[in-house]
Amino acid sequence: MRGTTPRRMQGLADPVLSTMVHDLGLEEVPHYASRSGKVVGYTDRWVENAKFRDGPVNPQRVEVTDRAAMTAQVKAKARELGADLVGICRLTPTMIDLGEEVPHEFVIAACIAEDYHKVLEGADAVEEEAMRVYAACSDLATELAAYVRGLGYPAWAHHNGVREVQAIPVFYQVGFGELGRHGSLINEKYGADFRPGFVTTDLPLDVDEPREFGVQDFCMNCNVCMRNCPGDAIPEEHVVTEGIKRWLIDLEKCYPYSRLRDEYCHLCVDVCPFNVGSHRTTFKTFMKHRKRIGYKTPKY
Repeated sequence: MRGTTPRRMQGLADPVLSTMVHDLGLEEVPHYASRSGKVVGYTDRWVENAKFRDGPVNPQRVEVTDRAAMTAQVKAKARELGADLVGICRLTPTMIDLGEEVPHEFVIAACIAEDYHKVLEGADAVEEEAMRVYAACSDLATELAAYVRGLGYPAWAHHNGVREVQAIPVFYQVGFGELGRHGSLINEKYGADFRPGFVTTDLPLDVDEPREFGVQDFCMNCNVCMRNCPGDAIPEEHVVTEGIKRWLIDLEKCYPYSRLRDEYCHLCVDVCPFNVGSHRTTFKTFMKHRKRIGYKTPKY
């Protein structure tokens, strides 16, 4: 199956960011250049895991006579490996990077939640937590793909080190949640504080369905992320694609805060009511600190 969706490039491969860095007379992206040793270590881990995304398939294939039972078995294995969310859907061209070929029928999404309390330790701690979870997701996807191959079916791992799968359309289709104003998909339990690993495979599985629980209607009236974005990069107006509201982030306004300075910016997600959830005390302490150093403060 050949993909049809362009991927937003990272680093200097992103034409918007590359132009901004060039116009400022810089040779590299300031935020990436200032990453801690821990973050670099996590990056090295998912690069290493990329070597093991595929492997030998057990010639003694397990016959699937009960797809529901096999689906439950695979989901249980993903949770055993550390997944907080697991969902399955049929792969479609819109879920695959433009021009890339993925020869499988299904995609398994296995996500790990982040620790919201890291906001109290500062922006660097929030970034380290995100990168730690990305690395853990690369472990999870690699091991889950190997498990499926052990059942006798081809399987590829997809994660930060090697991927052709696009996260948002898969998240929506497997029922993890709805797209929020800040551009990330929101789950009712974890907000947008989770990171993905994926496995594509031909193992016969039952699929999940999209779920809507009022996120987009909530976002139409909330606007907390929009009011707190330091670059005013989150728009008030939305577009509609295949019946789904999408708010298009203005990258030229976002990057001066998220890429062109040392400190990590995660504010749009950190202030989202779906992320704050039961962590109100943590959130209030966090925002008092952010206000002291010059950031806006939301009113709930």
